[in-house]
Amino acid sequence: MDKKAKDILFKTYWTSAGWTSDENQKTLPGDFKYAKEKGLMFDPLTISKVDLVSNIDNTVKIISKKKVTDAFLCSLSNKRLDWRSGLGSYENAKRLLTEKNINDYYYGHGENEDLNVLNFERIKWGGVRHNNGLYNWLDLHLLEKESIPTPTKNDIEILKNILKVIASSEFGETPSKLRDRLTEGFKVSKNERHVLMEILGCADILKPLRYDRKEPGKHDWTFVLHWRGEDKYDKKKVREYFGEYGIE
Repeated sequence: MDKKAKDILFKTYWTSAGWTSDENQKTLPGDFKYAKEKGLMFDPLTISKVDLVSNIDNTVKIISKKKVTDAFLCSLSNKRLDWRSGLGSYENAKRLLTEKNINDYYYGHGENEDLNVLNFERIKWGGVRHNNGLYNWLDLHLLEKESIPTPTKNDIEILKNILKVIASSEFGETPSKLRDRLTEGFKVSKNERHVLMEILGCADILKPLRYDRKEPGKHDWTFVLHWRGEDKYDKKKVREYFGEYGIE
């Protein structure tokens, strides 16, 4: 990833104090041209639902599940959070293509859509809109262009340790409690653990078995909101993605 182009993208949306205000989210023409040439920034996109679904379908057919799997595993040690994101996008994209009666809101089509903020979120945090079809398409489209190395033994052990922590969850344990305990197997920031759990939730690995559980008064969970400790994780889904590496 080109460092200068990444800095241009980040400075458009982020400062030491957090998000740049909407009126200050501007990029100098020369900087935008450079970041665009390096594939990190894009012109505003106007796209219909039909065309977006077609793009998602084509991208899911092109990118291999193995590439998505390997990118996720490699991200656990190399900190390429944009690579980690693809697992959630791959699963959600398939949902959008196969499930009926999904609200148009979850596709993300429209006029002058800002792909740059989506790519910023993807690189900085590993994505925060995995339930958005436009994000899924961009995420997988960009991941397909990457050269992903073979996951290392360390990558595999990290995921095994994460799953071990999840498997030890107690009855009634909340997502927030699990997020705290994940430091036992994955010593990264609270925010990184949070997004990791949401990606695993989006991929139906950290899957709630019931959806009638009481929600906390204040939270920022999406996919794992209704997960509780007794749900553990979906071993079948883990084998589907990571079985070739002896992870289950």
